[in-house]
Amino acid sequence: MPKSIPVPLLGDLAPAGFVYSGQYIVLFDADSLWYETSLTIAAAALRQGMKTEYHVFQHFPTEAIEGLTGMGVDAKRLEAEGLLSVWDSYTATTEFESSRKADRGWEETHENPLDIVQGAARWIERTKAGYPPEEKGWLHLDDNTGIFLQYNDEKTCIDAWRTAILPAIRARECPHFLAFPRGIASESFYTKFEALCDGIIDFKSEEVGGRVERFLRIRALRGKTFDSRWQRLQLKANGEVAICATTASPEGRRLAAIMFTDTVGFTESTHRDEAHALEMLRQQQDLIRPLVLDFHGREIKSTGDGLLIEFGSALEATRCAIEVQRRIFERNKAPRVTPIQIRIGVHLGDVVQQGSDIVGDAVNVAARIEPVAEAGGICVSGAVREEVRNKLTNPLERLPPTILKGLQGPVEVYRVVLPWAH
Repeated sequence: MPKSIPVPLLGDLAPAGFVYSGQYIVLFDADSLWYETSLTIAAAALRQGMKTEYHVFQHFPTEAIEGLTGMGVDAKRLEAEGLLSVWDSYTATTEFESSRKADRGWEETHENPLDIVQGAARWIERTKAGYPPEEKGWLHLDDNTGIFLQYNDEKTCIDAWRTAILPAIRARECPHFLAFPRGIASESFYTKFEALCDGIIDFKSEEVGGRVERFLRIRALRGKTFDSRWQRLQLKANGEVAICATTASPEGRRLAAIMFTDTVGFTESTHRDEAHALEMLRQQQDLIRPLVLDFHGREIKSTGDGLLIEFGSALEATRCAIEVQRRIFERNKAPRVTPIQIRIGVHLGDVVQQGSDIVGDAVNVAARIEPVAEAGGICVSGAVREEVRNKLTNPLERLPPTILKGLQGPVEVYRVVLPWAH
């Protein structure tokens, strides 16, 4: 069995990045293109002669077959030949729901295919018995694994995956792509499930220039190299999804939301107790970095006592800044902790990639806006305000016209009003 599997579409972003026996989690917005992308991957894999399993949780099996057929795949023939297997966890559950309305118990109809405890027991038995060669090496895709959470609690799902399903995936040597909508579970569930996986893939939708655009990115692949940038997706007339060619200028210029953070009083703290100041800085950055990933940001570099971070969305950048300040505020309320305070500035504008660094107007302006913020506060530019107004619960308070060092003329700056700030 080869160590890696050439997963269509995603493999372009991570050559040799996906492995047989790998478990990968897809996190998707409800209006993103995960379902269409999953069928696109399945169709391309089948064209390449790869054995493919497609697991439906919220579509009838015939819908998946019709979708693949529309993409030019003879799905019915491939099913008959044993190269395509459609797993159905939808039909029975819809019958289950109708039987409940008729006041009949589950036991009187049939077994619930989404009872994860029963399923885990079967997987354990089969794994102990061993899998024959014909059951190994399948590419497995779920349309919406999150349906399990409608029938099982979060802890039961995590325990079943860790003790039964993941060992079965490893034993079958079948790469599994498991898909969960965002917002249906606790933050703890997503964190624990991601920790079980070999990679994390994000799908999102975003309004850009008055129209909705769809994106994907690979956020993590354990021990592999990959392109982590957001990729714009295009839906073709036959239902297939393609990654759009980059729209950056020949100089590599692109629009980005830039966040600068800075630690208040860091220099003075290092003069008093350098070791303690550095430990506080480490704690601060350990708090910020996971939140940057949660809001789909990318850390560019440390600036000594702060961070330079890039986001594809001004709204994501601002929401991340608010959550960072909230977490620091909550931390500072704990007894016997040394308070931490930071300032944050956010601007939206052009950047140019230079190696691993970025330069450009957005970087310069964000760096100048950050010092305008109060300790524990956030300031954003007028460009950011135009993108996020009416989308935030936090008011934006306009500051007097501000002259920023190194920039010509006054700049519109807004303070994000934080409910815990005095």
